Amino acid sequence: MNDDVSRDPAVYVHIPFCETKCPYCDFNSFAVAGCDVDSYLDALSREMDARGVPKNPSTLFIGGGTPTVVEPAQLDRYLTDLLQRIDPDPEREFTVEANPGSLTREKVAVLKAHGVNRVSLGAQALQPHHLETLGRVHGVDDVKEALDFVREGGIPRTSLDFIYAIPGMTKREWVETLERAIEWDPGHLSCYALIFEPGTEFTLRRRQGSMRPIDEEDELFLFRWTERRLRAAGYRRYEISNFARPGQESQHNVNYWRNRSYAGYGAGAHSFMDGLRSANERRLDRYAQLVLRDGAAMVSSERLEAEAAARETVAMGLRMEEGVDLGEVGRAHGLDAPALFSAIAAPMAREGLVRIDPRLRLGRRGWRLADAIASEFL
Repeated sequence: MNDDVSRDPAVYVHIPFCETKCPYCDFNSFAVAGCDVDSYLDALSREMDARGVPKNPSTLFIGGGTPTVVEPAQLDRYLTDLLQRIDPDPEREFTVEANPGSLTREKVAVLKAHGVNRVSLGAQALQPHHLETLGRVHGVDDVKEALDFVREGGIPRTSLDFIYAIPGMTKREWVETLERAIEWDPGHLSCYALIFEPGTEFTLRRRQGSMRPIDEEDELFLFRWTERRLRAAGYRRYEISNFARPGQESQHNVNYWRNRSYAGYGAGAHSFMDGLRSANERRLDRYAQLVLRDGAAMVSSERLEAEAAARETVAMGLRMEEGVDLGEVGRAHGLDAPALFSAIAAPMAREGLVRIDPRLRLGRRGWRLADAIASEFL
């Protein structure tokens, strides 16, 4: 896995438009119909002008929303605008998120022309009724077609995102989904259990009693079976929900989990620069107003003290199979991290939730309880 710390911070750009707002999604996204995309891109350009962009970032990531939902000319515009500020490097991981149905051969050609070398496709499900439940506007066949477009267009790295534990999903349906995904042979798979996020339509339906989550034991079976099946197929779980063939890990996301610096641009984007965490305004109109007035749209920020930063580094690093080196954490933050965290880790190790070998990692029993374990270190 790439561990180049000599580069500048990673760069994230947020394109917040989608065909429709999915009922389970809590990302900062808006239905593109009725939105002034060009005005948003004007504000995005202004923000990058005013704040500056790292010249030699470790990775580039365009996320959303659906970055490919815009017209090809608009796609070309914002990629050109970003890349003119960055030193070229064909070896740099450059990811763009896309959804089946909005990705065309023409748009893939635009991505390829700008050096995009990784496309992450939001497939989510491979049964029509589950796509309908999730509010997705693409069909099952669109997933394979989009994957073919990317490969035929010469973009070498692909990732597919799927959701399991969808209300009403059977074990057999998830098995069928994963078997087909393996057959398509992407380099990377993200498999997320459905979460009822606060403020989403799904959470409202659950509260009203019109939607029920699947049984916890069934969800646990799917979680464990997914890891076993993908391991047998040559994919290694390197993070709780992410699996990759050797060398195909998402370097951009690894940067987040290692708690390293990144610069985010766009409505709702977050940054972590020089020890300062900050977040941009989420609303499109307000974001544009702030950027045009001030050159930036930061609405919140926090600078963590050494111990808090160390705790966060451990909590995030535990999401990964490689775990965390407590000695390295201590040196980075100027404290005795092994002493600080031993009282928390020791009883968990006795229960098989974590292990120390000498890195601190999740134990086999800990993977499914990772969020609760991480909260103990925070």
